[in-house]
Formats: sequence, structure tokens, C-alpha cells
Amino acid sequence: MRRYKGDIMLLGASATGGTGFVFLKYLLEMDYNAFQIIAVRFLIATVLLYVVYFKQVRQITAEEWKNGTVLGVLLYLVFALLIVGLQYTTPSVNAFLSSLPAVIVPFILWCFFHKKPDRSCFMAAGMTFLGIVVLSDTSSLQGGLGMLLSFSSSVAFAFQMTFMDKFLRKGNALRLALVEHMTVLVLASVVVFAQQRQFPAVTLPALKYFLLLGVICTAVYFVLQSVGQQYTKPSSAAIILTTESVFASITAAVLYGERLSLREYVGCGIIFFAVILAESPKPSKIEAKKVS
Repeated sequence: MRRYKGDIMLLGASATGGTGFVFLKYLLEMDYNAFQIIAVRFLIATVLLYVVYFKQVRQITAEEWKNGTVLGVLLYLVFALLIVGLQYTTPSVNAFLSSLPAVIVPFILWCFFHKKPDRSCFMAAGMTFLGIVVLSDTSSLQGGLGMLLSFSSSVAFAFQMTFMDKFLRKGNALRLALVEHMTVLVLASVVVFAQQRQFPAVTLPALKYFLLLGVICTAVYFVLQSVGQQYTKPSSAAIILTTESVFASITAAVLYGERLSLREYVGCGIIFFAVILAESPKPSKIEAKKVS
């Protein structure tokens, strides 16, 4: 039952996060830059979380401050790469390429924790590369840059999920999320002030998108992810969160009027099956002996 609780929470995170790609695209079209969007959405999310969980703030330990800061730096990289990448590609393509932790997490576990991935992970990595090649528009340098940044966001998110699993063994999920959000807010604010770029006028549509991003797609999302990941493995959490790209595609079609080309559908399909392959059930050693 605990496992299903985690799966449901992670699926809820995917649904809320998937809608955010379209809101990000709208704000970029309103001339807000990536770091302004990150700063405002995390200001809203951080204030909301600290108001709701103010009793937890006093209980944050020194280790949780340290670990939460590490997670916050990784999360900041996730959003910075994702939003800058979104300037050069569509919401659906951006969502698919930034939702590949299921393929990347096993290799991070191998490099840092000496847990060697099985053969299917290597096959999935090869399929992912093929999918990216098919998905890419070789006639557009900007399209290639957007894909590279979106994929790099996925790598950063894979690291965030891996270290989240490690830190949850000794820390509280909500307190880690509080420190994580504060860290992202501070980093984004420093960049915004350093840029000294004029902040566009906040219209009602812009305010609506900022509130949706801050409350639903950020605060709710990462509470669901942090708590839900307590009940499942990082590799399993990765495959569930990959469905975010599916929700993003549906939202992009309904709200943004986006339509992918046949080539892009094929590329997304290859990547999707690569993720499924990476997380398909593996027979145990005992079962393998029985089969042989």
C-alpha cells in the first residue's frame, strides 16, 4: 500500500508539472526571461510553503540545510536549462527531452554508487540517442540548441532525484523541500539582479500564469515528488515522472494549439519506448535459473 501511495503522489506530480510547460512558453512570449520566471515562481512557491509548513522551519537540522542546498542547486540548474531551452523549441519536445531521468538515473547510480545497470539500460540509452536524432531539426541551429539544453535539464533532474533518494534516508521530505525552494529562489534572484534587465509589466494574464506555476506546478509538484519518493526507488520514481511529457503534450495540444510533425511523433515515440525499456521488470536470478 505504501508503494501505491508513492506512485499515486508521483503521478499527481507528473500531471501538475506537465501543465507548466505551456505556462512557461506563454510567459516567455510575454518577454519575461528565464531567470525572472524562475525567481517569481519560486518566490510564490517558497512563501506558500513557508506559510503552510511554518512549524517545520524551526525543526530543520544543519544536515537538512546542507543537503537541501545541494538539491536546490541541482533544481536551479534543472529550471534554468529547461526554460532557456524552451525558448528554442516547442513545449512537447522540451517536455520529452527534459523527462528522461529513467534512462539516466541507472548510469548515475553506476558511477556514484557502483550499482551497475543491466543490458536493457544500455539498449534504452541507445534508443534515446536515436530518438533525439530523429526528433532534432538539423536545419535549425536554434532547434539543436534548445534540444541540447532540454536534455541537459534532464541530466540535472536525474542527479536531483538520485541525491533526493539518498538524503531522504536521513532527512524529512518537507523540510528538504523548504530548503531546496529557498536555495532556488536565492540563486535566481541573484542572477536577476546581476542582469539588471527591466522587468516587464505584470498583466492579469501574466499574473495568472505565475500563480499557476508557483502554486500548482512548483509548490504542489515538489511536495508530491519529495513525499512520494519516500515510498519508491529512484529508478521507479523516474519512470513515473516521465509521464509528465505525456501530460505536457496533451496540454500543449489543448491550450497552445501545438501539433507535432510525423518525424517528431516518431522521435518522441522512440524516446518513450526507451524509457519503458529502461524500467521494464527484470527477472530475478532465481527465475532466470528456472528458465534455463
